[in-house]
Amino acid sequence: MIFFYSILQWLLLVFLAPLLPLFMLVPKYRQRIPARLGIGLGRRLAGLRSGPRLWIHALSVGEAASARPLLAALRARRPDLVIIMSATTTGGWKMICDFGDLVDCRVPFPFDLPLVVPRFLRLLRPDLFVLVETDFWPGLLAALTRRRIPAVLVNGRFSADSFARYQRLRWLFAPMFSSFTRVSMQMEKDAGRLAALGVAKEKIIACGNLKFDYSPARTGAPEITLPKGALVLVAGSTHDGEEEPLCRALAALVDQWPALYTIIAPRRPQRAGAVMSLAAAHGLRPALRSQGGDGRETVLVLDTLGELAGLYRLAALAFIGGSLIPEGGHNPLEAAAHGVPVLFGPHMEDFSEIAAALEAEGGARQTTAAGLERDLSLLLADAEARRRMGEHGLALVRRHQGAAGRCLSMIEEVLDHAPQS
Repeated sequence: MIFFYSILQWLLLVFLAPLLPLFMLVPKYRQRIPARLGIGLGRRLAGLRSGPRLWIHALSVGEAASARPLLAALRARRPDLVIIMSATTTGGWKMICDFGDLVDCRVPFPFDLPLVVPRFLRLLRPDLFVLVETDFWPGLLAALTRRRIPAVLVNGRFSADSFARYQRLRWLFAPMFSSFTRVSMQMEKDAGRLAALGVAKEKIIACGNLKFDYSPARTGAPEITLPKGALVLVAGSTHDGEEEPLCRALAALVDQWPALYTIIAPRRPQRAGAVMSLAAAHGLRPALRSQGGDGRETVLVLDTLGELAGLYRLAALAFIGGSLIPEGGHNPLEAAAHGVPVLFGPHMEDFSEIAAALEAEGGARQTTAAGLERDLSLLLADAEARRRMGEHGLALVRRHQGAAGRCLSMIEEVLDHAPQS
């Protein structure tokens, strides 16, 4: 398999090389293409401290969210490790840039091409490669094997469709999966599917879903002057196209629920002004967080960073943005881990397993733009339903925690037996 794949990659490289200047004319590719070819990689790695090197890769936002609890566990138990992280998509890159000191260095993910992958491995010198969930590239995995650099998969999962596809082409994919030293799958059924593809059972363990190891900030909620008896709704990580139906619903509810106080946190804080204008146009009384609400506003718009997770502590109810429109949703566990009942729209693709589990457990409900007013009204009117939902969501989170510790033990075992770079 890898022989034919390598021939294809060389042909692709020869064919694409003359076209690269044309791609470089497109603004969104102007920086990404050189970076993924390894140009400037040495400068990114300059000054890294010594120690065993882990290269952790997450494809996009969902995979990066899975990696965060593992990164925290690695930092706490193995401060000697030098953690290098990559992501493929723009959204994934933005998320890993928010990880702060959990990561020593961030690098682009290489194109799976001859000359490019060897350059990355020569400069990164990883002692272990950790792939989160998905984004399998045969050339990279083969290059790691040739250099005797172990690779592990964490938080692995198979949908029914992807498993069927892998089974049909088992001769093509089985060697690629077998190149992993160890594999951690989310569920027993995922582990069984991997074994059915021919991966040795002793390589496979079921560790659970890393996303459930989200840990709320231990600090208190940010200081906000709330009206006495406020019933707080937090709408987190909203996108353009969601604030309009949200403000429309709020305008219809404020007379019935005068204690309703809504905190809207746009995913991009620079959109706060547009959200303010939209709220005002619907007859609401908005204020910007940076200007310090005085408690007379009915809507507080966050134009600050790093406060949303803590503000869920104040919520009687949470709406998760990026879900009424096809943006993939955001992490509902940030609210559920505080015992807060959750509403989200139909587009939770980046957190589909968690969203489905929360719904099944009774900790969340799905809504739509047209049904948002109705669903908010039903929950605002029923404090007991909100309490039960919050308890069910929190119980689900607590029951599924521990995957990060199990994955960490697996990584340490592999790393202890790996040849040092």
